[in-house]
Amino acid sequence: MIRYKFIGHSTVLAELEGTRFITDPIVSKRALVVRRKRPAGYIPEDLADIDFVLLSHAHWDHLDRPTLRKIARNSKARVICPRGHLSLLNDLGFRAVFEMDRDDVLSLDGFHFSLTPVNHRGKRWLERYRSSAGIFVSGPTHSFWFAGDTGYRNDFARGMQDSHPDVALIPIGAYEPREWFHMMHMDPSDALQAFIDVKATYMLPIHWGAFKLTREEIYEPPILLRSLAEQQTDVADRIWWLEPGEEHTLTNA
Repeated sequence: MIRYKFIGHSTVLAELEGTRFITDPIVSKRALVVRRKRPAGYIPEDLADIDFVLLSHAHWDHLDRPTLRKIARNSKARVICPRGHLSLLNDLGFRAVFEMDRDDVLSLDGFHFSLTPVNHRGKRWLERYRSSAGIFVSGPTHSFWFAGDTGYRNDFARGMQDSHPDVALIPIGAYEPREWFHMMHMDPSDALQAFIDVKATYMLPIHWGAFKLTREEIYEPPILLRSLAEQQTDVADRIWWLEPGEEHTLTNA
């Protein structure tokens, strides 16, 4: 069985034939000083028995140490992330942390991990540098792309091991005003184009509905995305319109 559960913001629990992945996990009520507008859609068991934590970058709404500590306490999870995050993770109790460079391919438990390019700053404080990346996961029968947090690029497929994702987890929120955020965050139009670019079978929209980070309302991104998708043939039916706490199961992936 292949199952995806949208917990909220950029946090997705993906279960692939018994192997459990979680992306940029945050279930806390705050991301630093920004209060959560909608509760995370999860139960405690969602943070237990995790095999792999996928971290895209170090911003507080993506790398949440309290949530990560819960996961480490209740599983033997390993962390996959771009280089520059070990100092934020090494005291949390994870089994292992694998920091990757752009051209690396990491193979663990029958899955292959690689990084995809993004337009996004990854540093947390006034640091000189922390890297940011999307993560492509390819398994024996299924693959998915976690785009992380990014502005639009036309080369997202670079790093996908000459393949295409079955499911693409693509951010759609935190985009207004565009003159400020177009380089850092995709809007629904950008996200739809990214979905088409990487030739994914399905799209799960993320990075919306939890924290009000920019001017648009938190409910706006999926409404705009649906309107755009319905203007194209055979696109809207391939997007999973999940609210926090909802899931989608693939039985014949």
